[in-house]
Amino acid sequence: MKKRFNFKIVGSGPTGLLLSIALSKFDCNIFLTDLLARDRLIDKDKTYAITHSTKKILSKFRIWKKLEPYLFGFDTLSISDSITSASTKLTISDLDDDISPAKNIGWVVKHSDLMNIFFQEIDNYENIFFMTPQKLLRKNILFDYQFFSTGANSLDRKLLDFVDIKKSYNQSCLTFKISLRGNCEKRAYEIFRKEGPLALLPLEKNLYQVIWTSSTLKSIERLNSDKNFLMDNLSTILPDEFKLDQIIGEFNIFPVSLSLNLSILNFKKLVFVGDAFHTFHPVGGQGLNSCWRDVNTIYDLFNENIAITKMNLILFKFKYFSGRILDIIFTILITDSLISIFANRNLFLFPIRKFSFLLLNNFLFIRKLVLNQMTKSLDYSRIK
Repeated sequence: MKKRFNFKIVGSGPTGLLLSIALSKFDCNIFLTDLLARDRLIDKDKTYAITHSTKKILSKFRIWKKLEPYLFGFDTLSISDSITSASTKLTISDLDDDISPAKNIGWVVKHSDLMNIFFQEIDNYENIFFMTPQKLLRKNILFDYQFFSTGANSLDRKLLDFVDIKKSYNQSCLTFKISLRGNCEKRAYEIFRKEGPLALLPLEKNLYQVIWTSSTLKSIERLNSDKNFLMDNLSTILPDEFKLDQIIGEFNIFPVSLSLNLSILNFKKLVFVGDAFHTFHPVGGQGLNSCWRDVNTIYDLFNENIAITKMNLILFKFKYFSGRILDIIFTILITDSLISIFANRNLFLFPIRKFSFLLLNNFLFIRKLVLNQMTKSLDYSRIK
């Protein structure tokens, strides 16, 4: 009788869970492990922006319909530059014909809702085993391949001695929820400021997630400041159509970095996936969406063969890297360029900034190019 392959997935966040669901379609055992218990993995006050490429991936794995009741769509994206006072609004009329029937530019989902759906899904598979590292170690299993989805600050990247390309922005993101009064409940905002971008993602009527980027020192000061002071500070930079009511829930802070892990440079039977593989500046909301495109590539590589073989696994790492590198490099260049050009007060860049918004406001094909690249990515046509 043929022996099943044993795959280990270290890290049980959104990327690790989706990867376990994808790999469960094949004749293998999936051992999913994390230092945190299931309840703690679910109970985090975070939100994610979801793009059309991700919609296609989740539909492929039959998760989209289950997640749909927990999604809040937005049909307008407001982009503004607080330094030059330039602005534009992208709408569903700027979407390509193949995705415009969705009637949304993108969606927003709460971390807890997403994780609940994913854990409910893995409970349906007999070949996915979720357990603690200690329990898994006691089983003494010989793994045919390991996948690390342990996040941007993973110690595994250092312990496993892989080559890392990194750029520090010396910035951090402060995130929290706010209730607002206004008439733009299905509009998302990206506001470019000298210290970094400020994003507002709609969660429901009059409730928004704030992703506030600034220097790490400034972010820590705001994290530790009085809520009333923070509300006054935030009120001065919110769009004119909003009036801030209150800050809701807990604060989170995370560092911002650009990185790429080159695990391809050795022959170990493991790869990094998601934020453990690459990180970008959060401007444009590409983070988790790109992580799930990693998962889609892994699934397609295994699915292109009638059966998984040891030779497939030897070649897998190189095919995976070559299949993902173009999209990753393109995303790095776009996000890094946006920060380099728009997150400062450099007078020499003012004409470029003004001209960029002039193009967006006057040429439909430019609007379509920008918006559809943000929400579809280079990989969209390859997602089957």
